Amino acid sequence: MDQLKRVTAGLGHRHLLAAGWCLLAMLVGTAAAQPTPKGKPKPPNPEVKKLDAKMEKVKDSFLRDTEQLIKSYEDSGSYDRARVILEALQKLYPQNEPIKAKLELLAAQILDSNEIEFDFDPGKSWQEVGPVAKDRPIRIRIGGDYKLTTPPLATGPDGLAGDNPEKDLMAHVPLGAVMAAIIAPAGANGGNERPPKPFMVGSSYEKPAERDGVLWLKANVPPGAKCVGKLQVKVSGTIQP
Repeated sequence: MDQLKRVTAGLGHRHLLAAGWCLLAMLVGTAAAQPTPKGKPKPPNPEVKKLDAKMEKVKDSFLRDTEQLIKSYEDSGSYDRARVILEALQKLYPQNEPIKAKLELLAAQILDSNEIEFDFDPGKSWQEVGPVAKDRPIRIRIGGDYKLTTPPLATGPDGLAGDNPEKDLMAHVPLGAVMAAIIAPAGANGGNERPPKPFMVGSSYEKPAERDGVLWLKANVPPGAKCVGKLQVKVSGTIQP
């Protein structure tokens, strides 16, 4: 098992997931794959029973070592690697509640571990936050308030109530609200990447990224609008260098 740890520690996320899944499937799935014999059943083979018992011991040992490996990754701050192993276990044991709870805890730890804070000027155009990865959770929390001096309005990150498209720059985002967009790098997918659609952020947002790219933020205010005040932004889920 020490050798297993040394091998898996050097694998990338995708290879680690594949290796964990294959090993677990090999340990647990072989017995279920045996064909049902026809006709008169044969008497139990003592040697097979010994092998089955040995397989159970190997499986238990593997799971214990896997649990220790997950803890070691957590202790070293490598929450993403711990999550990959747990996701492999969840595929094998989809109804296992402790694994599900641990994955939820790890997701929160991952977000907390890379949270960045900055002041956001709602009067500026699109402001770059950082790169994000498809299906990786993004959490955005925004506090504070500001005023539009042209026209004179007071609002916050959730914007103003109302659904009049004629008054909104983005029909699906309230006037004055903070919105976001994920913009793919130039030339991504041969230049066939679909244009990003801004989405509502408001005071709180938490969802997986729909695409690889760079996260940008902007207040939904008219071009050239003068704003007084700043908002406090906390973002988790960006890929840190």
